[in-house]
Order: sequence, then C-alpha cells, then structure tokens
Amino acid sequence: MKGYLFDLDGTLIQSMHVWEDAVLRLFERLDLTMDIDEARDVFSAMKFSEVLDAIVSRFQLDMSSKQLYDMVIHDVRDQYEHHIPAVDGAVDYVKRCYQAGKEMCVVTANDTPLTNAVLGRLGMLDEMKFVLSSEESGLTKRTPQMALEAISRLHLEPKDCVMLEDSLYSMQSAKEAGCYVIGIATPEMNDYKEICKIADEVYPNLINASIL
Repeated sequence: MKGYLFDLDGTLIQSMHVWEDAVLRLFERLDLTMDIDEARDVFSAMKFSEVLDAIVSRFQLDMSSKQLYDMVIHDVRDQYEHHIPAVDGAVDYVKRCYQAGKEMCVVTANDTPLTNAVLGRLGMLDEMKFVLSSEESGLTKRTPQMALEAISRLHLEPKDCVMLEDSLYSMQSAKEAGCYVIGIATPEMNDYKEICKIADEVYPNLINASIL
C-alpha cells in the first residue's frame, strides 16, 4: 500500500470525550435535557457544526449555532492545544509509516486549526501531506467522496490506499471508495461486531497495527 488516510479523533488522538463534554456543557448552561445515549446516536455521524445546528433546531433555540460554538470553543481549543493525548502507539505508527515511504494525510470531521494544533504538539503533523477537513471542504465522511478526494490529492488509486478509522459509518464509506480499512475498535464498543465485518483488520489501538 502506498497511501495512508488517517481519521483524527479516536484513531490518532484520544479526544472523543472532549466533544461529548462540550455538548453536555451546552445542555447544562442552557438547561436542556436529552438522554445521553440518544444524543450519541443522533450526533455520532455529524461534524460539530452540524451537531450545533441540530441542537438549535431540536430545541427551537433563539440562538445561532455560532453563538453555541462561542460558548464552548475556548475549552475545546485548550484541550487540543495542551491536553489531549495520542492513541496508544499512534506516534510511533505514523513515524514508521513515514520511514517506510508512505504518503499520509488526515481525513477528519474536525476543523483544520484544531487538527494542526494537536498533531503539531504530538509530533505527527510534519509527516502528513495535508489535512482534509469536513468543516472547510464541505465534504462528509458519510459518503465515499471525502476519501476519494483525499486519494486524488495524494495522486494515488483507491486500491493502493489504507483508511484507518474508529467509526463504522466512515469505514463503510472508505470501503465503498475502494480502500483497505484498518479499524481501531474494542469489544466494548456497541458496533464492534459490525466493525469486524466491514474492516479488513481491527486493533484496539495502533501499537500492533500492521503496515502494509
């Protein structure tokens, strides 16, 4: 394989709690009520701006999603710039891929500034050719087009590329795009069995993940 497409949150960095905490803080500050399991189901496949739009619509708030964003972004940015750790084995894995001559990029629903901040701090940014962000590109990982755009920017073919992901819907899209898929998942995850059906390989982290 020549190209490696990395998801960010949950694959390279341990950050999923940051976004969940941000939503919970909004609910608390605005006195909103929503079952946490329902919130996970509803919001899991959305980028954060879409989550905020959904909250405004669901609760018919007299506020914009931009106002909601401004209420939580300081804490989120602080976490990315100073606190979020790498997934176990991620830094070493990226370094080994780079030494093996792999073309690498990050494909994420997150925005580019936060992605650059955390990867730069953890020592994984310079190895990446680029960051393809849903927030800036308007693309979504719910369809194959985002993976195909990243592959095109790497000047490669889908059959020569690996997608490393932790979410089932993104794995499905990557498979539809023609990629080999390495899933980052544990048996405790609700969709673990489905992930094992979709992904070509599954690991709990990147410590023992293969380089093809």
